[in-house]
Amino acid sequence: MLRLAYFWLIAATLLKSGAALAMQTEQKTDHVTVEMHTSADTAAGGRQIEIMLKFKMQPGWHIFSENAGEIAMPTTVDWSLPIGARVVGVQWSQDSEFNYEEIIQHGYADTAYYRTQIALPPELGQTLPLEATVRWLACGEECFPEQQTLRLTLPTAAQAAPAPDWDMLLKEAGFSSAAAGSGEDVPARLQWILLAAFVGGIIMNAMPCVFPILALKVVSLSQTAGKNNQKLAKALSYTAGVTASFLLIAFLLTVLRKGGSLIGWGFQMQSPWFVGAMAVLFLLLSLAMLDFISLPAVGGATAAKISRRQSVVNAFATGFLAVLVATPCTAPFMGAAVGYALNAAPSVGIWVFVSLGLGYALPFAAAELYPQKIGRWLPRPGKWMRIFKQILAIPLILTFGWLSWIWYHQVAPQPVQNQLWQPYNAAQIEQLVQSGKPVFVDFTAKWCLTCILNKRSTLGTSEFETLAKERGIHLFRADWTNNDAEISMALESFGRSSVPLYVYYDGKNQDYRILPPLLTLNIVKNYLTKP
Repeated sequence: MLRLAYFWLIAATLLKSGAALAMQTEQKTDHVTVEMHTSADTAAGGRQIEIMLKFKMQPGWHIFSENAGEIAMPTTVDWSLPIGARVVGVQWSQDSEFNYEEIIQHGYADTAYYRTQIALPPELGQTLPLEATVRWLACGEECFPEQQTLRLTLPTAAQAAPAPDWDMLLKEAGFSSAAAGSGEDVPARLQWILLAAFVGGIIMNAMPCVFPILALKVVSLSQTAGKNNQKLAKALSYTAGVTASFLLIAFLLTVLRKGGSLIGWGFQMQSPWFVGAMAVLFLLLSLAMLDFISLPAVGGATAAKISRRQSVVNAFATGFLAVLVATPCTAPFMGAAVGYALNAAPSVGIWVFVSLGLGYALPFAAAELYPQKIGRWLPRPGKWMRIFKQILAIPLILTFGWLSWIWYHQVAPQPVQNQLWQPYNAAQIEQLVQSGKPVFVDFTAKWCLTCILNKRSTLGTSEFETLAKERGIHLFRADWTNNDAEISMALESFGRSSVPLYVYYDGKNQDYRILPPLLTLNIVKNYLTKP
C-alpha cells in the first residue's frame, strides 16, 4: 500500500508539472530570467496561437531591443516549429533609450515582452511541441552574451481553450488585444501600408482582373465626354461606390474570419452561387448593351442600366460592381496591404481598405472630373456611340463565358493533369525543403485572371518546364478556386490573403522568395537562378 501511495504521489506530481509546462516554461541565467506564456492551454489545428516571452532583468542589468542601436547586439528569438506551422506576426514592448558616452542604444532595464502569433497547420498530432532559442546581450558594468532554449508542449483539441491569465499578461506588457504584428502600435509602418494600399489600388486598374468591368467604365466615360454638369457628383458617387464595396467585403471577411472561417480576399468568387449570379448579371448586361432586351429600372436606376444612361446612382453602382468582380486578384503592393489589414484591429484595417478604394477609384474619378481630356480623342456624340456600345458588349459576353467556366470547375473540380505539377501538400513541401530540395509553389484560382495570364505567358510554357527540370525544382499548384482551409492557412503564413502568390525555396536553406504578381520568363529566371 505504501508503494502504491508513493506511485500515485509521483504520478500526481508529474501530471501537475506537465500541466504547468503546457501553460508556460522558464529559464534563467545569472542576469536574466525568461518565461514563456501562451494565449491558450490547448492548440487547435488550422487556427493561430499567440506566444509571449517575458524577460525579467536582475537589478543593474539590461538587454537590448530588436533595434539595438549603435554597438549593441539585438535580442533575437529563433523558433523550431512543427511542419506546416509558421510565425506570422511579432511585436515587442516599448523600449527605452540608453546614452552611454554619446552612444545611443535601445533596450530594457527591468522587464521586456516579446509577443508572436503562430499559424498552425490544419492537421496536428496529440501534442504541439514548440521550441524557442533566445539570444541576448546582458549588460551591467560588463556585457555577457547569453542564450537559453525554452520548450513547451501543448495538448491539442478541436477548440483551443483560452489561458485565463492571458488578458492580464497583455495589460501588464502594455499590448492591445489585437493580434501580434497587427501594426496597431506601429503608426510609422501603418503609414507605409496605407501608401502601399493606395498605390496598389491605382495599379489595379491595369490588372487583367479589371477586364470584366472595363466595358461598363468605358461606356460611362464615352457618355460623359463633352458634358460638364454633375461631373463632380458622378466622380464622388463612383468613388463612394468603390469604397463602399471594398468596406462591405472587408466587413464580411472580418466577421467570417472572427467566426473561425479560413477565407481570404476574393472569397466571394469561391461561392458557386455568387459566381452563377454574376454570370447571369453579365449576360443580362451584354444583352441590354446589344439592345436585345430592355431592363427595368428600380427606383429610377439600377446596376443593370449603367450602360443605358448616366446618373449619380449609376456611377455609384458602377463603382460597387467594379469591386465585386474585379478584386479577386491583387496588384503589386496590394497583397501585403490586404494581409496586414485582415490581421490588424478593425479600427486600423478599415483605413487600409479605404485607402485601397480611393486608389482604385482615382483614375476613373479623375476622368469623370475632366471629361474634356477624353473628348479630345472622341468624335462628337452621335450614332457612333450606339455602335461603340454594342462593340463593348463583346467583353461582357466573354465575361459571362469566363464566369460560367469558373462555375463549372467549382461544381465539378478537375484534378491537376500536368504530371510536372503536383497538388499542394504542405507536409510534402516541408519535407522537400528540409532535405534541401528546391520547391516552387503556385497559389492560383480559376477566377484569378492575373493567374491565368501568368500561366499562359510563363508558368505553362515549355521554357519554364525545361528550367524546372534542369534545376530539379519540385512544382506545386495550390488551387484556391474553391475554399480550402490548408491553402488559406498557407497564404496567411506568408502574410497574404489573396492570389496570385508565387513562393520559391531555393533548397540551400529554408528561406523563401516571393515573386511579383505579374510574371515574365525573365523575372522567373532571375528569381530561380540568383544566388
